[in-house]
Amino acid sequence: MRMMGKKRMRKNRKKKISFIWNILGRAMLLFALFLLLLAESSCKWFLAVFGEMDFSIVVYQLFSPMEGTSQGILNEYAMACLYPSVSGAILLFLLYVFWDYTTRRLCIDFHLRLFRKKWNLHISHKMGQTIKYVCMSGFIFLLLVSLGSKAVKMGVPAYLAEVSQDSTLFEDYYVSPEAVHIEFPESKRNLLLIYVESMESTYASTEAGGAKEINYIPELTKLSDENLNFSDNEKLGGAHNYGGGWTIAGLLASSSGVPYKLPIEGNSSGEYETFLPGLVTLGEILEEEGYKNYFMCGSDATFGGRRAFYDQHGDYVILDYDKAVENGIIPSDYLEYWGMEDEKLFAFAKQQLSEIAQNENPFNFTMLTVDTHHPEGYACRLCQNQHGSQFANAISCASRQVYDFISWCQEQEWYANTTIVVTGDHLSMNNTFWDDIGDYERNVYNCFINIPRTLSPVRPKNREFSVIDLFPTILASLDVKIEGDYLGLGVNLFSDKMTLPEMIGKEKFEKELKLFSKYYFSQFVIA
Repeated sequence: MRMMGKKRMRKNRKKKISFIWNILGRAMLLFALFLLLLAESSCKWFLAVFGEMDFSIVVYQLFSPMEGTSQGILNEYAMACLYPSVSGAILLFLLYVFWDYTTRRLCIDFHLRLFRKKWNLHISHKMGQTIKYVCMSGFIFLLLVSLGSKAVKMGVPAYLAEVSQDSTLFEDYYVSPEAVHIEFPESKRNLLLIYVESMESTYASTEAGGAKEINYIPELTKLSDENLNFSDNEKLGGAHNYGGGWTIAGLLASSSGVPYKLPIEGNSSGEYETFLPGLVTLGEILEEEGYKNYFMCGSDATFGGRRAFYDQHGDYVILDYDKAVENGIIPSDYLEYWGMEDEKLFAFAKQQLSEIAQNENPFNFTMLTVDTHHPEGYACRLCQNQHGSQFANAISCASRQVYDFISWCQEQEWYANTTIVVTGDHLSMNNTFWDDIGDYERNVYNCFINIPRTLSPVRPKNREFSVIDLFPTILASLDVKIEGDYLGLGVNLFSDKMTLPEMIGKEKFEKELKLFSKYYFSQFVIA
């Protein structure tokens, strides 16, 4: 009796263990199906929204903190990817369980009669299990093939190949601001640096130097014609996007002369406890010279690491959505697009600049617009339905608003001693606006306004340059003398020195920027 009791106990224990493993196995299957469906639908969504972009941008978005992200983008992603993946995984799992249950308890017979011939198919439990595994394996295989195809379009293999190779670009060419003499004039000029979201010279007409049949940015074109625009052609042109494919990357490249590379160890891109602590940037150079730094945006500055970057590199006063609420620019419950639209942003900027100009210290006022953000921009009350496309209307509206804001600046007393720089932060990620531009090489818009009269560029047109070169060039536009004219990986475009794309070739320069750099991580990331 005791032996029988022990056998029964062992049998029950085995049943319990088998039951637990069965539950765990099915839970793992459900989770694996969800992950595969989510990965495949996410790739499809990224390609549809952003096009065949550099995969480093995707990596950055995946590991960036979500705080401050537009609710509209999150909702769009959830509707297109998250919810369908959850429901699809549950449906497939229920079909799997139903088929398993059916073949265990029922005998299934299929009878097929064609003309005078009959076929009978009897599905036993064993055959049912085989069919189940074959169907599930086939589905997963097709899903993996689709995922692999999309991964190739997104540049995953190329990205993995790039980060597995070493580059000595920084060892060979990087010039630290601490290693050269940087001389400011006795009377220091203010800097108003305006980053216009996704602003390209490409939006201008072919007649003006852009790539479109009509000029979507006539006001910005006029500003460039009347002031200084560094160009890759004879007319309105701009900077290559090397090293600055998304907002924080563009801000970093143009104010430090280095690209954004995904951080490791102490500089987690998910938390931003420290943001490239070994790097010396524009903000720190100006701060050391007695400037007061400000950064303004219409959204939560935390998004994408902007707050950490400006906090830690120049002790900027952050003027974002929350500060606009505090200052009464918008009500506490106000929310449009990413926070507040550019109409409110420029009103906030006018208020702050009027106060800041009363101080004795020179100022660096950096601001970032948002209405032209992908995928289709934001149509505010100032936008005119002149082009039949929301994105095109938002671009033209941004051109008018920037022009009007600068016109206001020119009427202010502080303007006489202020250099204004207008530039895009990166190329647009809109994936539906470029079918008609042929092989035109898109570029980032730039314009330098009210530079010192003694400052004259040697060769502003037909240059091969990137947003990285804006770092020393912005400093030079303040009448600052830079020993050797090289800073970071950039060159002062007012000088006669060759840029790195001109020196080593733009294809090689772009490739080297993407490769792994021991110098970058040892000197900037874990310094």
